[in-house]
Amino acid sequence: MINKHCQENLERLQNELETYASDNGISGGDPDHAVRISKGIPLSHATSDLNFVKICESGRLCSPQLLSDKGLKKLKPEAVEVQLGTAGHVFFYAASFSFPGSSCGLLFGSSLERDNDYEGSATPFDSGGLVAHLRRPDPGESPFDFFQRHELPLSGYRDYLHDCLNSLFGAPFDYVKGEAPVHTGPIDLGGSDARRWTHETRIPKEVHLRGHHLKAVFAPRRVGLVPEIRSFLSWCSAEGFDIQVFDADRENDFANLQSACIEYLRKELK
Repeated sequence: MINKHCQENLERLQNELETYASDNGISGGDPDHAVRISKGIPLSHATSDLNFVKICESGRLCSPQLLSDKGLKKLKPEAVEVQLGTAGHVFFYAASFSFPGSSCGLLFGSSLERDNDYEGSATPFDSGGLVAHLRRPDPGESPFDFFQRHELPLSGYRDYLHDCLNSLFGAPFDYVKGEAPVHTGPIDLGGSDARRWTHETRIPKEVHLRGHHLKAVFAPRRVGLVPEIRSFLSWCSAEGFDIQVFDADRENDFANLQSACIEYLRKELK
């Protein structure tokens, strides 16, 4: 059962982090702020203009496996998701938008996790990064085995996120800003970007946009003129969901997207 091994991983990782903090004389900085962020930070999903049009048109985010089953996007045997067994899930971060190349984004509330606790899971890093971008402490351990040892339950991973924010970062909000932790931590993944420390969550099959889990939508002003997106934004406005439209040329899309999200979360998590 996935929940059993995830729960065992959670308890082990919490103990390892506690030992790491003790051995390195880390007392923690701002536990109250760490609580507000770890419990309140939404789930983010960022994508390109083109993909966002398709997402708004379909009204949902689909797992790679579901897209493949519907003949919309072929899932190759060598794909990272196939190697790790995660192809049946939609990927989110419990963080602000994190990766270049995206221009539009969606934030969902943590209620999405509660409704998918049994089949969903989390990791304290970007799972896809294990295959090509992150260096595992033991190169002889396969990405799949490393992933399995660090898979966490949706119902408890935010407790571990709190411990990480309080022990590893200069200040809890540094994590939201995408700044690297001050301390590497006991997982000891190598790598230079946010994939090393950004907590990932995985929701099974699909996530519908037009539902109560949605919290906010971010898009460059020019993108809002596309009919499919304009229709979705109109629905969001009518339902009272937050819409963050910002000015950006294509070259600076991600920087503006990330900046808008960080400022939004600064107000939400204060």
